Amino acid sequence: LDNVVQSRRFGDAAYHEALVHPSLFLHPNPKRVAILGGGEGATLREILKHDTIEEVVMVEIDSGIVAVCK
Repeated sequence: LDNVVQSRRFGDAAYHEALVHPSLFLHPNPKRVAILGGGEGATLREILKHDTIEEVVMVEIDSGIVAVCK
């Protein structure tokens, strides 16, 4: 994003675990989640580890990421 590396091969999991799990564990019954950004999918990966999640909407802000994913 903006020519700055946002994710790496090692350490990626720990970052996204810390980003996602605390809020989902604190919520009494998380079902729907919105992700703004998160194009490489690591945040989505962590969210989907929670059995109560029924719907995730991901909105990518970087058109370059969208192009690569296509």
